[in-house]
Amino acid sequence: MNIAIVSYSFTGKNDRFAECLAKELSAELVRIQPKKAVSYGSLTWDLLLQRKPAAEPEPESLQRFELLLFVAPVWMGQVAFPLRAYLAALKQRPKAYGFLSISGGADSGNPWIAAELMKRTGREPILVLDQGIRDLLQKEPAPTRDGALKYQLNAEDCARITKRALEQLRKTVPAAF
Repeated sequence: MNIAIVSYSFTGKNDRFAECLAKELSAELVRIQPKKAVSYGSLTWDLLLQRKPAAEPEPESLQRFELLLFVAPVWMGQVAFPLRAYLAALKQRPKAYGFLSISGGADSGNPWIAAELMKRTGREPILVLDQGIRDLLQKEPAPTRDGALKYQLNAEDCARITKRALEQLRKTVPAAF
C-alpha cells in the first residue's frame, strides 16, 4: 500500500513522531511547510478568520498515495491550521486518511477532533490518535502546562506512541501491513 505520512510541526514533537511512524511503515514522509512564518499572532487570526494558510507541497501532490496519515498538533481544540488546505483537498478528491497528534495544551483532551476532520473532509478518518503530552510526563510533581509545552519527545515515548499507532492501524487497515 502506498502510504504518505504528512507531517506539520510547530515545535518538532510531531515531526519526530512522524519520522518514527514513517520508518516503521516504510512510508514516504512529506513535511508541510507554510509559505508564511507561523506565529502565535497568525495562529489567532487563522482561528478567528478560519483561514487556510498556503503551504508546500501543494495538496494535489498527495494524490498519488492510497492512504494519507496526517501527523500534526492540535491548536485551540482544532487541527493545526496549515493542514486545512490538505483536508479541503480530500473533500474534493476523497481517499482514506487518518490523523495522529502529539498535543500539549489541552487539559482534558481534544474530543472534537474527529468531528472537525469529518466536517473539513466530508468523510470519517480511519484513525484518530491524540496523544496528550501530559500523559507522557511524570505524575509527581503534577505536570504543568508550561512543562508540557517545553517537553521534547524522547526515543522511548516515540517508540511507545508509534507502537500504539501501528496496533490501531493494523485493526483498521490490514492491507498496510
